[in-house]
Amino acid sequence: MLFSRKIFLLFAAAILSYQLFVPPVVALANNGDFAKILGRFDLYPRVDQTYLFAATTYEFHPDRHWVSGFYSTEIPIAQVAIWLNSLLSKDGNFDIRLIGLVHGALFFAALWLFAPLLADARPFLQNILYVLLLLVFCDALYVSGLNSFYMDEPAYVFLLLASVAYLRLLRWHRRSDLALTLISAFLLVGSKTQHAALGFWIAILLFVSRKSIWPKSGKLWFYTAPCLALFSVLMLWKGAPGDYAVRSIFTVVFKQILPHSKNLPRTLVALGLDDSYKPYMGKNAYDAGAPMEEPAFREAFQRRVTLTRLAAFYVTHPRDTYQTLRTSLSQAGRRRGAFGNFDVSAGMPPLAESRAFSFWSALNRRIIAERGSRLFFEALGATVLLFALVFTERRVLPPGAVSAVLTLAGMTFTEMAISSLADFMDIERHHLLFFTLLDMTVLYVVYLGGRRIVNRIVPSQHSGIA
Repeated sequence: MLFSRKIFLLFAAAILSYQLFVPPVVALANNGDFAKILGRFDLYPRVDQTYLFAATTYEFHPDRHWVSGFYSTEIPIAQVAIWLNSLLSKDGNFDIRLIGLVHGALFFAALWLFAPLLADARPFLQNILYVLLLLVFCDALYVSGLNSFYMDEPAYVFLLLASVAYLRLLRWHRRSDLALTLISAFLLVGSKTQHAALGFWIAILLFVSRKSIWPKSGKLWFYTAPCLALFSVLMLWKGAPGDYAVRSIFTVVFKQILPHSKNLPRTLVALGLDDSYKPYMGKNAYDAGAPMEEPAFREAFQRRVTLTRLAAFYVTHPRDTYQTLRTSLSQAGRRRGAFGNFDVSAGMPPLAESRAFSFWSALNRRIIAERGSRLFFEALGATVLLFALVFTERRVLPPGAVSAVLTLAGMTFTEMAISSLADFMDIERHHLLFFTLLDMTVLYVVYLGGRRIVNRIVPSQHSGIA
């Protein structure tokens, strides 16, 4: 056998360590969001060149203390990293590699917990899955973000942990996997407002599959599933400052919808706007000349274009909706946006990207970059194919597999819709969870399709990972 479980994990640890800890360190540049987490810890980059370089050294500045109105599970993760820094730092400054260590440990835990699920697979298929897992999730696209303070990172690692724990729960019905599934689901929902809606899908899954995953205690799900849904509502309501959503709406309207409208007057009226708003076309909420810093304008715009009105516009204007979706996905298809991966001290040019372990992201860019329609139908096709594979083999798969695939599909297209239709800033990075869910779908298709082919050649009684 080419790969044993230990060799696979050893390779994963080596690839992670090489990127996260060995100079020049691979990280993800700050776009200005880091202060939402670090301001409460008085921590700021020594050299802050947003987007251009990924700062690796941070200094403590108590005079710049700031507590943002954002809530995220990244806050306790950062607290752990800062505690480690207090033990290990020689000069008192903070090294970015410590947050990479915490994020990386959570990511590696997901791989470590997943590996036993492949124990019953045929050696050939097992080797393919191990190689694909290394190529996909150890790609610089995913790894560079582990050395950062973006709130999408806890969403990413807890999504992986929740998914793996649920698969283990379907397979072995262990109390530890049950606990990990629930804890990871709550931590995922609490990571960032934009990802809180995923909690509704998970709550439905837990309730529908309650007899399959934990038949001993059906009452547990009557409490847990509603609590997760309520927590999702709370995060959507209070997870970010009150004016945060309106800035995203402004950007989508003036950067995406209006510039691509075939009938501008009609589109303005449908959105509740008039001709006085035309000068802002092409601007995002943070551009010079955008009036979003003026409270009076912001409040007036917020009354005119609410999330409900934007959603109604998308429902009643399918052409504009598809155009916005396609344009966003075309940009997202580059997968790695305009973010530097190296500290200025590394001597790399601005916006330099790591070329190490980037085969998967480079391959995807060649296929889907600037091809939004292709990316949409790739996601749709992979989802349909996975459902067909699971549905046709549902009798030999663990109970709950079909509902799990439907939940995966719902989460995938929810992330696509939120990232493409409700936001247009840093579009590649904001599609992180969408790409994670899509890559998971592709890997499941490879596994189940490959297993079906292999078992036709050599019949097997193994039930596999799903």
